[in-house]
Amino acid sequence: MSETKSGWYSDPKGSYLYRYWNGVQWTEQISNGGTHSGVDADPIAPGMMTTPPAPGTAAPSATPPPQPTVQVTQTRGSSFGTIIAVILAVAAIVIVIALVVNSGDDSTSDTEPPQTTEAPAPSE
Repeated sequence: MSETKSGWYSDPKGSYLYRYWNGVQWTEQISNGGTHSGVDADPIAPGMMTTPPAPGTAAPSATPPPQPTVQVTQTRGSSFGTIIAVILAVAAIVIVIALVVNSGDDSTSDTEPPQTTEAPAPSE
């Protein structure tokens, strides 16, 4: 019994590029590019049917098509944009501080000081 794994191997008849070996014998499945592409109408001779493939005659495994290479480059941002961002951040901080400081002051500057009708206490 053959120890050769099943797969596509060079066609022992030489009629096609590859023929399928099922692990025991050659099949009628043939290929001219490594994948199943048809059935051989002229079967392999009975004497060759169980002769295992020669070592090193396996079809190359199908490889996926090459993927395009994508190169990602990072450029430095403009210093003008960075300066604008810093100015906006500082302005936002100043506004927040001003709001916090003024939120505790309930008096308004539009009113006059309260008028008292009582006479001041005499000093001794």
